[in-house]
Amino acid sequence: MHNLKIKQIYRFILLLIVLFVMQLSGFAQNNDAQLALKYYKNEEYDKAAELYQKLYDETGYKNNRDYYLRCLFILKDYEIAEKFLKKESRKNKSDFYLKIDLGMVYYNSNKFKDAEDIFNEVIELVKRNKNNVFGAAAMFINYRQYSYAEQVYKTGGAYLLTDFNMELGNLYYIQRDYQRMMDYYLEHLKNNPNILNTLQSRLQYVMANDIDGSVESVIETSIFQKIQQEPQNMSFNHLLIWHYTQAGKFRVALNQLYAIDKRTKTGSENDILNFGMMLYENEEFELALEAFDYLMKKGKENYIYNSAYIEYLNVLYVKTSSVLNPDKAELIELEQMLTEALSMVLRRESYKIIYALVNVKAFYLDKHQEAIELIEKSIGEKRFLPEQEQIIKLMLGDIYFLNKNPWDAILVYAQVEKAMLESPIGHEARFRKAKLAYYTGQFKWSQAQLDVLRSSTSKLIANDAMELSLFISENFDLDTTETTMQIFARADFYVFSKQYDLAFKSLDSIIQLYPSHTLIDDVLYKKAQIYEATGNYNEASKLYKEVADVYFYDVLADNALFKYALIQEKLKNTALAEEAYFKLIADYPGSIFTVEARQNLRKLTDAKP
Repeated sequence: MHNLKIKQIYRFILLLIVLFVMQLSGFAQNNDAQLALKYYKNEEYDKAAELYQKLYDETGYKNNRDYYLRCLFILKDYEIAEKFLKKESRKNKSDFYLKIDLGMVYYNSNKFKDAEDIFNEVIELVKRNKNNVFGAAAMFINYRQYSYAEQVYKTGGAYLLTDFNMELGNLYYIQRDYQRMMDYYLEHLKNNPNILNTLQSRLQYVMANDIDGSVESVIETSIFQKIQQEPQNMSFNHLLIWHYTQAGKFRVALNQLYAIDKRTKTGSENDILNFGMMLYENEEFELALEAFDYLMKKGKENYIYNSAYIEYLNVLYVKTSSVLNPDKAELIELEQMLTEALSMVLRRESYKIIYALVNVKAFYLDKHQEAIELIEKSIGEKRFLPEQEQIIKLMLGDIYFLNKNPWDAILVYAQVEKAMLESPIGHEARFRKAKLAYYTGQFKWSQAQLDVLRSSTSKLIANDAMELSLFISENFDLDTTETTMQIFARADFYVFSKQYDLAFKSLDSIIQLYPSHTLIDDVLYKKAQIYEATGNYNEASKLYKEVADVYFYDVLADNALFKYALIQEKLKNTALAEEAYFKLIADYPGSIFTVEARQNLRKLTDAKP
């Protein structure tokens, strides 16, 4: 028993010694690896090669082997590389990576026949395994041996009965042979219609990195030719429409959708409906109305009619109201159309109709009581989903305030806040309570509410609350400011109630009466916001730029610069947008817009040819 215990102790001590030696060896290898990489980066390739060879002998790691061979290739020590690779290949006959490296030794030594024999051997070796096909092709591509990469894919595809067309397309993209790239991409789509989204993402990348602007026409022509060859394959049609949309050719894309619908008669209505909604989001109102009208003309018995009818009226409402001075006759006609629609659409589909109709009555035709009654009646009829009902109730609070009933407005906002506690809608309700106090000159109470909202989980509400709180704190306590603050708050109320002419008059009166006042940058910024909201982007852009340039030291400068950049993007003035984003990042590193500015700048830079 005593001898047994002694043996166990000896074994334990021996194990500790082995572990200690292994740890020392690991430390040594790690130090050698760091030193080897340092030599490599410093272009001391002979020293790096010596260390990497030692590391490979000790560990057998492929990474050390690859670095060792890179050093030999750079040093043009092809004789040493050949001996090493032949020795390793005898030990690892199935390692095609070693064979490709050996083939490159021959190739760089001008032994082209030997290189060809090795490469052909690799092609035969890897064709039986899909992963090996990918690995060998990638290595050939890395060595710029594109013809052999092509042979790997084609031989492997034939043997494995596998479609490598996408990979072949990528291979031709690397070589900037865009026609053959598209041939293989489209062949892959033909065999795999479910990869449409993947191919769209790929083509988006290709177009974003187009150096000489030649790829777009190749893409369009190739897809169009494919459609002529196989008109029944809808994948090609959808790809062409997507391409037109990416290029901003909305009219051509819509015409293509019409053509598909008329030719196939298999029901492209949903595609046209979705495209119309996309046009609306891109503020292409006329084309959106046309798309929905096309669907409506299919007849009321068509399943898509109601959806198209609702979207048509919604776009018409936005188009009619999103100008500085909407035409009164158009608004009255729109009110009649919306009222008629309300009696035609299903109850569960009436939300957008009611939302538009209430807005027209309350904010444009001064029919406050009618709007209130319509909301109360609709809520009583349970027409809305829970969230929709709270949004409509927020509007009810707004209308109470417009109708000079602020206490009922506060009560409704409080009900919404309680019903949607700690949600964006609940935060919006609290924000509107604070804004109501601001509009009526209760600046201190408003600021107290706004400061609570600055920690809101809703980023948009938190930012808006912070801006208004800072505005009040910076201006309310200054000499003679209370009068100007009241004028400004009244102008803000006019903006809220869409009385833009009165808003401009109030704002201009501040400029006329107090031309040197600290509020002037806020006045210009507010005017820019009105122009932006009513689609006058050129005037908005001028005013935002004036605020950013003249009042660069003030709190609104970064806001104005960011808004200016966004509008330049919208107007397709990419260079001006990039310049503004760069200035924002450089001059206002602490701005809340800096992160988004970096993201937008990166997108614009990546998309440049």
